[in-house]
Amino acid sequence: MKVVLVSGGTGGHISPALSVSAELDRRKISKVLLLGGLKVDFPIKESFLEFSAGEIKLRNLNAILKGIFQTFDPVVEGDVLLGFGGYPQLPPMINAIINNKPYYLFEGDAVAGKSNKVLSVFSRGVFCAFRSAVKYFSKGIFVGIPVRKLEVYEREHAHKVLGIDTKLPVVGIIGGSQGSKILNEIAKNLADLNKFFILGIVGKRGEDAEGKNYKFIKFLKDISPFYSAADVIISRAGVSSIGEICYFKKPALFIPYSYAGGHQVFNAMDVYNFGAAEMLLERDTNIAKVVEILEKLLKNSERYISKLSQYFEPYAEKRIVDTLIGQHG
Repeated sequence: MKVVLVSGGTGGHISPALSVSAELDRRKISKVLLLGGLKVDFPIKESFLEFSAGEIKLRNLNAILKGIFQTFDPVVEGDVLLGFGGYPQLPPMINAIINNKPYYLFEGDAVAGKSNKVLSVFSRGVFCAFRSAVKYFSKGIFVGIPVRKLEVYEREHAHKVLGIDTKLPVVGIIGGSQGSKILNEIAKNLADLNKFFILGIVGKRGEDAEGKNYKFIKFLKDISPFYSAADVIISRAGVSSIGEICYFKKPALFIPYSYAGGHQVFNAMDVYNFGAAEMLLERDTNIAKVVEILEKLLKNSERYISKLSQYFEPYAEKRIVDTLIGQHG
């Protein structure tokens, strides 16, 4: 059996694919990883085939056709495909349809993405990260969020690794794989208050900086010390961020990206409605509200940790691989 994993774009699509890829490796199942339309410098420690991709627009026709050509052979040689959403999966999936290859999809948002809506018609099933997404697909299967098996450090050890020395509560702020201008501004404003130590992953929209009660880092290859060091998290609400916050069981405030179809808003609402996190819309965000919520999270951290444990399904990648093996192994 050979599984063809199809992903690309940003970390929200790539991270779940790497988690499933690791599970296939653990079971010694042959696979190939195809990544198209890469937008970020995402840490990938395994070999992959990069292909051309583009959004479905006339000006991108050549890029899409090139991607179809580049992925034809690996698709034909595979037994089953698994696509992780977004426009990058289109060229390989066109090959799958042409060659009558069975394929599955992974929906990483609480509402259905355009690409998955269209491709689900011919799919064998759609694995859903969020319970609320299942209703959008006739073959929807709730599995939870596949998360890379990261090392969980002791808080004090994580502080040493990152060079942090503080007695203040540590607020970790992360804006996703592309960074976030608004979250970076929040990080700077919170640092001025001297109420918290601010540990920010600022991405390409920020710069490395360090002071008495803050440390801003553009990029960390190993994200484990960041989560392990933080007492609470402020984050966007992409599937990977939510999955990692659940994995590390950190009380969190989600400030979802409001554009690109508003998928992150629905993601954050799914966790918020479960009682496992807090959320603020960008338009309602100000420092006074952020501080109020941070203090609430810190005061009630054990309750939020308990709720996160109930919300998170820890074996999503196992459920996905079990289905692939059961149907095509």
